[in-house]
Amino acid sequence: MVFWLARVVWVLVGVVAPWASLAHDRSAAVATVLGAWGWAGWTAVLVAIMVPSAISLTVVRTIVPLSVVAATADGNVPVVIVTAAALVLLSLPDTVDCLVQGGAYGAETRFLLRTPVPYVVPAFLVWGLFVGSLIGGSLLVAAGEYVVGVPLTAVGAGLAVLVPRRLHRLARRWLVIVPAGIVVHDHLVLAETMMVRRSQTRDVAVTGANGEAADLTGGVLGRRIIVSMSEADKVILAPITMRTLGTSEALHVQMFSVAPRRVAAAHAALVNERA
Repeated sequence: MVFWLARVVWVLVGVVAPWASLAHDRSAAVATVLGAWGWAGWTAVLVAIMVPSAISLTVVRTIVPLSVVAATADGNVPVVIVTAAALVLLSLPDTVDCLVQGGAYGAETRFLLRTPVPYVVPAFLVWGLFVGSLIGGSLLVAAGEYVVGVPLTAVGAGLAVLVPRRLHRLARRWLVIVPAGIVVHDHLVLAETMMVRRSQTRDVAVTGANGEAADLTGGVLGRRIIVSMSEADKVILAPITMRTLGTSEALHVQMFSVAPRRVAAAHAALVNERA
């Protein structure tokens, strides 16, 4: 229901079209570029939420905030409210799990993992640099400011090769529940996907601290799920996780913690799968 409401509100964003209002009283060239970016972005998000996948989540995260920026720049309060509502609804845990579940294979259930705190600010800054240089540069070129606009657009085009792929890694971090057991798919924290057989799982619990469990959350705050195993298993850490934890590349762990955005739902699914 939340996902469908988000879809409806995004359609309303197309009705109010803040980029079209922002183009009023601009030169024909600037208005054309604003309209092209606005409608291309709106259409891309519409397709993404109608055909959900992990790529759809990256598209949503990259483009939807720009609608709020356009509405705020235009200064129309009702339009700001509509775009902000779309941003909130498309960022809710229920919505993002629906998006990543769209690309699931067979009888697997995916739960998106929360973004590690050390990655939040850098991801936001990189996103701002990418969209600011690409869109801002093209608008400056349309306004005739070639000295600044052309190099800025070139920087944005260069970042377009790298940044979306980097941001997409944040959308490919899942706790996956399959009939055979549990999979931790997180190449930001782990060098190799971790798979735990159903028969190997001894207990799952929700807690606010790691305790003696190996921290595979990447450094998030708040509640997480701790999985206890009947026997130790080897985990291969990504280099950044290895440096953060101050440990070796390979660990033998019997308890580990992960932090899905919907902790209660993921815990319930794990308990039901073990029953």
